[in-house]
Amino acid sequence: MSKKKKAAKDSKTVQETLGELVDTEIESESKPKAKSSARKKTKEVVKKSKPSTKKASDKPTKPTKMSKRKKKKSPKKQVKEPDPAIVVAFTKLPGVGQKLAEKLVAAGYEDIEKLSRARPDSLSKKIEGLSRMGAANLTSAAKDLIRKKEVKSEPAIEYTSDDTTSEISPPQVKLTDIPGVGSKLALSLERAGYTSAARLSRSRPDAVAAKVDGLSVANATKLVNAALEMQRKQEFAIITGEPSPVVVAGKEDTTEEKEKEAPVTKSKEAKKKTTAKKPSKKKDVSEVVPRKPVKKPTIPPKKKPKPTKKSSGMPVPKAITELTKEMKQNWIDAEERARAPKTEEDTQAETVEVVNLTSDETTERIVETAIEILNETMMTGRPAFEIPSRGGDNIVWDEIRDLLLLGMRTISRPYHSLASVVDATRTARVMEIIFNLLNANLHATKREVYYSDVNLFREQKYSDKIIEDVASMIQTTRDSVHIVASARGSAMGRVTIRDGGDLIDLTKMGTGGWAVTPFLDQLEIVESDAEFILLSEKDAAVMRLSEAKYWNRQPCIVITGKGSGDIATRAFLKMLVKELEIPAFALVDSDPYGHYIYSVFLRGSKRLSYESPFIATPELKLLGVLSRDLDEYKIPKAVRIPMQPTDVKRVRDMLKEPFVQRNKPWVEDLQLMLRLKEKAEIQAFASHSFEYLTDEYLPRKLETGDWI
Repeated sequence: MSKKKKAAKDSKTVQETLGELVDTEIESESKPKAKSSARKKTKEVVKKSKPSTKKASDKPTKPTKMSKRKKKKSPKKQVKEPDPAIVVAFTKLPGVGQKLAEKLVAAGYEDIEKLSRARPDSLSKKIEGLSRMGAANLTSAAKDLIRKKEVKSEPAIEYTSDDTTSEISPPQVKLTDIPGVGSKLALSLERAGYTSAARLSRSRPDAVAAKVDGLSVANATKLVNAALEMQRKQEFAIITGEPSPVVVAGKEDTTEEKEKEAPVTKSKEAKKKTTAKKPSKKKDVSEVVPRKPVKKPTIPPKKKPKPTKKSSGMPVPKAITELTKEMKQNWIDAEERARAPKTEEDTQAETVEVVNLTSDETTERIVETAIEILNETMMTGRPAFEIPSRGGDNIVWDEIRDLLLLGMRTISRPYHSLASVVDATRTARVMEIIFNLLNANLHATKREVYYSDVNLFREQKYSDKIIEDVASMIQTTRDSVHIVASARGSAMGRVTIRDGGDLIDLTKMGTGGWAVTPFLDQLEIVESDAEFILLSEKDAAVMRLSEAKYWNRQPCIVITGKGSGDIATRAFLKMLVKELEIPAFALVDSDPYGHYIYSVFLRGSKRLSYESPFIATPELKLLGVLSRDLDEYKIPKAVRIPMQPTDVKRVRDMLKEPFVQRNKPWVEDLQLMLRLKEKAEIQAFASHSFEYLTDEYLPRKLETGDWI
């Protein structure tokens, strides 16, 4: 019995379900839809089934299968192919390509006007892959394009006037006139608020890049600089009175053609009319001309006070006093020759004028050089650094100042060349380092510059070379760019200095002496009673002089460069001679290398020829050890050293130098060295006694004036 009841309940449930399906079919027939074969089958099934009086079960039915069959059998809609003309019109909008244009046409947006009236929400839903923000940008771009077309369609209005000098406001530079700005980018800039080139030129590149989609900071910088350059040219044309093109809406400028066609009589009549005008218009024209920017007055750097020159009360050799007078007279004569008009005989090759600069002046030159490179990049696309050549063929000997100087020949270091792109990148990097040092008012050693970018410089010799290139390129000293070399020289004797605010007496520095500082811009000579300076090549000779307190025997200052001498030692010697106005004497070995060291202190080196006016001392005299001193002071043959072929070659090369050939005593001493083919060191005097250098050799040489 239970099985029969269950079967009856199941049949009742099926009948009720079929009844519900019939009701849904009746409702669907009332709507205007196409009939399908599936609906006919369901109707036949309903007619055959009988209504049931039993209650339906609580379980819901799922008629989703029937809806799926309807969708499969419904006829497909015919997709119209998009009109190519409409697609091309859509591609004029920024960010719209061929595929997106076809999607817009397929979605029912037949023209740009309809797209401009669309809501971003509905547009993003209809176009797959288009966000709401992108849809908003599309609608705004369409509105801008329509607005631009309306402005162009307005009739052109011409204002004619007989007065040729009437006030005409200068035309604004359009965004599309800027190099690299097309119609799409101009629309993007206008939507971002940059409606003119003048406003773009006053903007920051990072702000422009943030507001305009797809524009990098580098490209924004180029656009801002180009707009600024065009504004400057327009202002310059207004100031100089050059005719600027008058643009009338919808028409091209034909003023030049009209001026050519018009007869001369018309221009005369125009001039007469202008003279009859009121003078008030002239005032208005002068008011339109923009004023030139006035530079802020720069505060002149504080000059160092002159050192106090005192008397030592000690006897001074007559030869030294006469040499001091001669040196001062030579300075006066050199100044007069420099001021006098040059004749054809006096004309010399032009040289690079290097000057000491303040931090602000050096920063300004660095920035100017960077701007020139940037402008060259934008104009030609081939930027290059123009650096003075420091080769031997570009070294000029200035006979008036008696210095080795740098000529005007330059070498180009372009970015687009594979051979020089690395050096060009290193040059830009060193300029950046110098700029940061100057802004922070810090100094750095050459070693620190190398370690600031090891992967780029590879070796310190490359960074050292680039530092010198940059200094010569902006025509200043290496001290002005705040990059110094570690100094190894020392000094002692009768002079008081102020180093970084500390007062230092060099007579109380022990046997080691005061280490020469590379920061000579912070050094000040306070007072001195010295009558001459003694420069020694060897540190051993200085130890002998310091142990004997030689400055207490004769009023002098003792300096050593411990070899060829670094820039700081050479510059310190130059400072002492110029400010104290006393002569200097060199004590070097009697060999070719000793004479070369003397020439470096005397005329400067070829590598640093651009800094010669600040580190070379033409007043320096060669005291010894001379070639003739070997026999005169009876140096034993046992302590003399035979010359090598390289020594002979160096002497012969020195004899070819023009500044050596001019000094006949120096030529004679070098020729004697070639004949003897022997050399000796300063310590060779120890063969007589340890005090022979301080007790016999130096006093006798200074008393007799036996120097070159």
